[in-house]
Amino acid sequence: MTFCLAVSAVEVFKWIGYFIVALLCLMLMVMLHELGHYTFGKIFKFRINEFSIGFGPKIFSKKNKKTGEVFSVRALPLGGYCAFAGEDEEVTESEEISDAKYYFNNRPVWQRIIVLFAGAGFNFLSALIVITIFFAAYGEYFPVVGDVYQHVEYQEDGTYTEIPDSQKLQENDIIYSVNGKYVYSLLEFNRLSNLVSEGGDVLDLVVIRDGKKINIELEKNYYLTYVDGEEADEDGNPIKVAKVSENKGIGMSLATFSVQRLPFGRAFVHGLTFGYDVLRVTFTSLGQVFNGSVAVSDSMGGTATAIYSLAQLVQAGIPAIIYGFCLLSISIGIMNILPLPALDGSRIVFAIIEGIRRKPLNRKVEGMIHFVGIIVLFALAIILDLLHFFG
Repeated sequence: MTFCLAVSAVEVFKWIGYFIVALLCLMLMVMLHELGHYTFGKIFKFRINEFSIGFGPKIFSKKNKKTGEVFSVRALPLGGYCAFAGEDEEVTESEEISDAKYYFNNRPVWQRIIVLFAGAGFNFLSALIVITIFFAAYGEYFPVVGDVYQHVEYQEDGTYTEIPDSQKLQENDIIYSVNGKYVYSLLEFNRLSNLVSEGGDVLDLVVIRDGKKINIELEKNYYLTYVDGEEADEDGNPIKVAKVSENKGIGMSLATFSVQRLPFGRAFVHGLTFGYDVLRVTFTSLGQVFNGSVAVSDSMGGTATAIYSLAQLVQAGIPAIIYGFCLLSISIGIMNILPLPALDGSRIVFAIIEGIRRKPLNRKVEGMIHFVGIIVLFALAIILDLLHFFG
């Protein structure tokens, strides 16, 4: 009984550690986001009141005596903010406020749009830098061939012709590219089947075998999709017999995945592809939620869901942590530029409208919209977490 309790305690402490690391990763993403706002705010000489990590009561605070800016860490690690002076109101210069021209809403519209977008921009940029280094230093995942069934060519008269060795795949071949397109599989595990299906009758494969890249040309109709039954050869040894299926294709299974380092230039280009894939998957998932084809609890969650998902990746090791960091950093950037009240995207929309009209909408109305919006977003995050864990 004591031993069982000790084992359980060890597991609990492990998961506490996982959650702490996950929380630190999430706060790093938030800090990078707010650092984007802060950096461009400083470049354009915006008046900044506070740079905060977290919400709620302060647990640490330091004021810059020269600029008056406050850096703080707050008790609830669920986000953060960069508070600009005059962000939700119109401020004119007076004896009390001599630097009103540096207040947020008094700066040019184009500067405000850049500052607002810079948060998401820093999320995207940090993810690109980290994932590029990851692909170059650690590697990307490529599919490895398992069983191969395509060693014979089927003739109409029922005979079989042995396929030349130059056109044979072998077990444990690492599939590197199909018709010049790389078979990356870290994010999109269906990439190989997609490339094969759209590749025409002849596939130009590059495989890695014993550390060397080998070109193989495969004619898809030569290869059969499955093996069925056993017969004996001339010496009485059992042999497998290939049977023709209606859907001819490359007859193989995937055994696992292999990590291969990429040259830096290709790692950078693939980092861009990775970012595009995250964008595509995110908006596809949102579309599926809205049209009802996917349950909300299966594809969306709040802060607790994000931390739990990161904790699971922490358990899997450093490569998974890096991958998860980049994935969630891009997701945070995407969510923040959506035109939802209180988020950067909605503030950008208001700034664009102001630029078109040559005058702002009512600042009090805009401020109220953002105030209500942030309450709704907090409530929505809680509801999504409850649906994810208990729905």
